[in-house]
Amino acid sequence: MDMSDSAYSVLLGSLGLIIAASELAQQPREVVQVAVLITAGLVIVAFYLLACVIWPYANCTRCAGDGKSRSLSGKKFRNCPRCKGTGRRRRIGRRLLDRRNNHRNR
Repeated sequence: MDMSDSAYSVLLGSLGLIIAASELAQQPREVVQVAVLITAGLVIVAFYLLACVIWPYANCTRCAGDGKSRSLSGKKFRNCPRCKGTGRRRRIGRRLLDRRNNHRNR
């Protein structure tokens, strides 16, 4: 019985070492996956900011780019109070870029 118990404990011990080694081997893979996700996120943000430099304006969300606020009857209109009749708004990324430039120029 002692032989089978010792063999069983050795088997369990070696199995534990194999599991621990496999978890250590998977850890760098997770680090690489996190690094890839962070890099992909930075690339997406960079492309968004580049798009904000090229196309700084988007359609106003209140008037859908029309520049007009219509009355309930639909017969009368006035300029949209949010975009002041232009139908455009500055994108969030463009506002961040402008704010950064304003702080830099001070």
